[in-house]
Amino acid sequence: MAANRRARAVAAALPLDVLAERLAGSIVTPTDERYPEARRVWNGMINEYPAAIAYCESVDDVLAAVSFAGERDLAVAVRSGGHSVSGASVVSAGLVVDCSRMAWVRVAPDERTARVGPGATWGTVDRATQSFGLATPGGVVSDTGVAGLTLGGGTGYLSPKHGFASDNLRSIDVVTGRGERVTASREHNEDLFWAARGGGTVGVVTAFEFDLHPLDHDVVYFESWLPLDRAVDALGEYRAYQRDAPAESCVSPYFARVPERIDAAGGSGDAPAFPGQRRGDPALVLSGVYTGDPDAARSEFDPLLGRPSAFAETVETMPYVDLQSMMDEDFPAGRRYYWKSVPLADLSDDAIAMLRDAAECAPSELSTVVIWPMHGAVERVSDSAGPLVGRDAAVVANVEAAWDDPASTSANVQWVRETCRRLRGLGSTAGPGALPNFAGGRESDADEVYAGHAARLREIRGRYDPDGVFAYERD
Repeated sequence: MAANRRARAVAAALPLDVLAERLAGSIVTPTDERYPEARRVWNGMINEYPAAIAYCESVDDVLAAVSFAGERDLAVAVRSGGHSVSGASVVSAGLVVDCSRMAWVRVAPDERTARVGPGATWGTVDRATQSFGLATPGGVVSDTGVAGLTLGGGTGYLSPKHGFASDNLRSIDVVTGRGERVTASREHNEDLFWAARGGGTVGVVTAFEFDLHPLDHDVVYFESWLPLDRAVDALGEYRAYQRDAPAESCVSPYFARVPERIDAAGGSGDAPAFPGQRRGDPALVLSGVYTGDPDAARSEFDPLLGRPSAFAETVETMPYVDLQSMMDEDFPAGRRYYWKSVPLADLSDDAIAMLRDAAECAPSELSTVVIWPMHGAVERVSDSAGPLVGRDAAVVANVEAAWDDPASTSANVQWVRETCRRLRGLGSTAGPGALPNFAGGRESDADEVYAGHAARLREIRGRYDPDGVFAYERD
C-alpha cells in the first residue's frame, strides 16, 4: 500500500533515535510489531499511516516531540482518546503525539474545580468528580477523550444546565506550534483561550482546568419506543415540550432500528425483549435525562411517556457514572462512523418528515439520527465566547452513520451528506456551521464548520503555529 510505503520511507529518513533519547515515553514506527494496532483509532473508517507515534508521559515529552517535528517539517496530530470521528488524531507520514499516558485527574472539591491531563477519558473524570458529589458536562460515551471532545465543544446530558464542556473551561496549558509552553484563560492569552473553546487543535493541551457543579444524587433516564408512523405527532409534542423545558431536562429523541432487546439500564440485560415483529424496524425513540431531583423527574417526563402506540418503554434511576457509560456498547472501537450535524432554528414539520424519511432509508441498521436540544445554558453563552456556532438553534440534528462492512462505506457517507444537504435546503437552519465534534470527515474546512468565526480562528492558529506544525481540518 502506497501510504504504508511512504510512512516507512519518511520514518527511515528521520533520526528517530534523537527523539527517543529526549523522551521518557516510547516511540512506535512502521517497522515495529505494535504499529498496526498503534496507528489505529476508534473510528474504523480512518486508515492513516503515521511515520511515528510518540507516546508522551510528561509535558517535557510533548515539548520534545513537537520541537522534533517542527525542526523537520513533519505534520503533527494530537491523540488522547482517539475518538475523533473525522480522524484528526492521526496523520499519514507525520508524527502522532499520543498523550494517552497522561491520564491524571486532580479534583479540588472546595474550589469546585478539576485539573485534567490530556490523556484522561470522561469515565475517569466522572468517577473522580462524582466521588465528591460534583460533575462537569462531558460526552455520553465514557472512553471518549476529554481533550478532543472539549476542544470540539462537547455536548452532554448536563449541557442544558451548565453549557458545553468547553464553556466550563477555566484555563488550559498548551505546547504551541512554536514549541512554547503557554497558559491560556480569560485573563491570559485570551485569544488562544477563545480558540480552545470549540476550535479544535490549538497545539497540544497538556492540562485542562474545569469548573465543577454539585451533583450528589442519582439521575433519571427514560426511553419510549414508537413506530415510525407516529414520529410526526410525537416530535410535534416534543417540540412544544422543548420550548419551555427546564435546564435539568435533556431530552434528545433519536431514530434507530429496533434491536433484539431494550437495554436502557446500561447492559444489564434485565429489560424485556422487544416484540418480535418490531425487531429491525426503524423507530422513533423519545429519550431523555433529568439531572435535577429524581422525585420530580416522573412528573416532568409524563407528557412524553405512556403513549398507547409505544411498544417498549423504560424509566430508570441510576448513578450519574452509570448514565455516562450506558451507551458504551453501542459505539465500539473499530466500527466505521461518519457523522455530520445541522443546526435547526425550528424543528419544523418539514424537518421532522425529512428526518423520519432519512432514518427509514438509512443503508445501515446501526445508524441513528439524533435531535439534540440547545436550550438553557448553551444558548445563554455569548456567540462571541468561542468559535462555536449554532447556539441560537432550537435543536441540532446529528446524522450518525455506523457500519461494519467496508464495501458499504460510500453508501453510508452519501446518506449522511445527502440528508444534511436536504436539511439545509429547507431554509429552517440556524445559519451556516456545524458542531465541530459532528463535522464529517477531513473534507470539511474551517469555513464549513466555524462559519463567521473561521477567519479569526485561522489568524490565531497562525500566530501560535506560524509554520503549520499541527494538522487541522482542510484549509
